Amino acid sequence: MTPTHPAIHLISGRRLGTRYRVESLIGQGSEGAVYSVIDKTTGIRRAAKLFRPDYDRRGRLTTRHAQKLNRLRYCNIVLQYLHSETVRVKGVQITALVSELCEGVQLEKFIEAQPGRRMSTFMALSLLQALVDGLEEVHRTGEYHADVHTENIMVQPRGVGFELKLIDFYEWGRTTKSKQQQDILDAVKVFYDMLGGKRVYRRLPEEVKHIIGGLQTTHILRRFPTMSDLKGYLRTFEWTAMT
Repeated sequence: MTPTHPAIHLISGRRLGTRYRVESLIGQGSEGAVYSVIDKTTGIRRAAKLFRPDYDRRGRLTTRHAQKLNRLRYCNIVLQYLHSETVRVKGVQITALVSELCEGVQLEKFIEAQPGRRMSTFMALSLLQALVDGLEEVHRTGEYHADVHTENIMVQPRGVGFELKLIDFYEWGRTTKSKQQQDILDAVKVFYDMLGGKRVYRRLPEEVKHIIGGLQTTHILRRFPTMSDLKGYLRTFEWTAMT
């Protein structure tokens, strides 16, 4: 991933706004960075996202991002936005968006911990179902994610299923059909990666290959033009052979 911009590099223990102190870096990307922070009064751990000053010079992106998270507050797959704090770094005032902190593990690391660094077919289908259910909720609000991949999904196994949280929602302007369809393509790519990718694709069941469609955009979107269509397939398809 792209290194954190020096202007927003926060050391452990420094103050963030009036309520928090920085604990550790969670992740970083081209937009900025996300830190684990601790409420100094209650000891509760939260997440704080800061956009790079050169990426969001007038703070408009931060505002739109907060508004988007607020619109998605009833979607279970979204980390809930709480409020904002300001922090001055090297003379530049930055707004940090504070949200709940997910205690799960990145999907990428979860996959690497599995035997053979891949998930079984049924485990991957179960996780894909949870991902699709969550993204369908997002789409029903008229929104999109636009950057779904194994590093942006936090996983917490729950019973025989998974609880997922999406992080790093992108704000690329108004919602369009193509942006929501990109979420479909990204979800399918995540499924492909969970199963082991190219090295195992030929051995996968035909029902699974029907979802992946050789990662061909036209094949996937012809079969699943909406997230609801993909959800419907996952809930109703029949196995021709149990493997």
